[in-house]
This record gives sequence, structure tokens and C-alpha cells, in this order.
Amino acid sequence: MAPSSSLFERLGGTAGIATVVDRTLERSASDPRTRRSFAGIKLATIKTSLAQQLCALSGGGCVYEGETMARSHQDARIQASEFDVLVQILREELDRAGVSAGAKNELLRLLAPMKRDIVSHAAPTAAPGNTQDRPR
Repeated sequence: MAPSSSLFERLGGTAGIATVVDRTLERSASDPRTRRSFAGIKLATIKTSLAQQLCALSGGGCVYEGETMARSHQDARIQASEFDVLVQILREELDRAGVSAGAKNELLRLLAPMKRDIVSHAAPTAAPGNTQDRPR
């Protein structure tokens, strides 16, 4: 049986998406496992862009005008482990917002193909002569 409302509506509409995006990015920007990815990033700008993208993807009628995922992440050297933590935080915030398992999974299926454009296949940059990992 098909859902009676759009994914956008099941995510809580504009307000619900904005809340989930805000909480997800705030947590990710301060989590020791992911904060490196957000260094020097204007959170307000990325929050607006991501909320707009989720609205468009979920059928909310928004138009996403941001960069492609490949272009916007090309120099960030996002590692698979960082991506996975952000997805886990997103799942937790969707649960916290009362989003159903079906709507959560539908959204995650729409976002999953972006991983290949976000995650870097190169190792994080280290200073010349430095064999230690970057500080966390």
C-alpha cells in the first residue's frame, strides 16, 4: 500500500526538515569523529543548502540551487568513517523528530548514491615528514 502523504510531509515539512538538518549539522560539527570535515565551513550556509536539498529530494517543491556533491566536497577529503558517523547522527535526529522508519529509510535511499561523490578516495593530507594522523 502506498503512503498517503509525500515523503516531504512525512519528514515534517519545511520545519521538520530544518530542525533535523540543524541538529544533525550542529552535532556533526562538534563531534570529534566528524568535526574536521566542518572546519572553516559556515554552518548557517550549509544548513540552508542541505534543508533546501532535502526539501527538493523529498518532493516538497523546493529547488536545490547549490553545488553538486562532487564539486562541493572535492577538497574536503571526507573519509568513509566520517560519512558513516554523519549518517548515524542523521538517523538519530530523524528518530528524535518522530519520523517513521519507512520515511527515514526512503530518505536514506535517496541520499545513499551521493556517498560516492562525497567520500574521498585519497588519504587525508598530512604535513610533509609527518607520519602521524591529523589531530582530532
